[in-house]
Amino acid sequence: MSDKTTAALAVEQADTEATTTQEAELLPAATLDELKQVDLGTVAESERAPFRITDDRCADWAIRKIADERSEYDRLKALADEQIAAINEKVAAARKRMENGTSYLTSCLADFFATVPHKETKTTEKYRLLSGTLTFKKGTTKTKLDETKLVPWLKANGYGELVKVEESTRWADLKKLLSYTGDIATLTETGEIVEGVTVYETPGIFTVDV
Repeated sequence: MSDKTTAALAVEQADTEATTTQEAELLPAATLDELKQVDLGTVAESERAPFRITDDRCADWAIRKIADERSEYDRLKALADEQIAAINEKVAAARKRMENGTSYLTSCLADFFATVPHKETKTTEKYRLLSGTLTFKKGTTKTKLDETKLVPWLKANGYGELVKVEESTRWADLKKLLSYTGDIATLTETGEIVEGVTVYETPGIFTVDV
């Protein structure tokens, strides 16, 4: 990117910031009484008149308002959490009652199932009744891998081709060699453009601590 292009971008950015500043300055300054009458919680931002805070009294009121809103949210959330916990406790008790009431009957039906002829497929065995179907799903063979033992064994016994090798960038080392211009990354020493690296800026974060 040429110096001329960089300069043009800088001018454009400055113009944009200046325009934003001018637009902000056109907003009316709010008095403390006006701020207290604004319904911030229920009226959408797009539906209320914009305003600016221009003095310490209004700014301090805004901080207290934020603290009050957060406190009210925390109160309602705590209340909701208590009710959710109570509901979950009732559900857990109902589930336990259901499991206790059905486990013995299920075991009796399993014993009965073993005494009657039933339809068998490769994966299941079934016995149909008017109110439902008794089903036995056959077990399957599954494996659990311990890669810390399996990979060294494969390499030591001539099966290295069965070991998957994944390549990735040593980013901590590479980024020390890079410079950035706009959204382009280049090698600092040669100026060569590095493909596969996209540069972007993260916005600053404004917070209110109360």
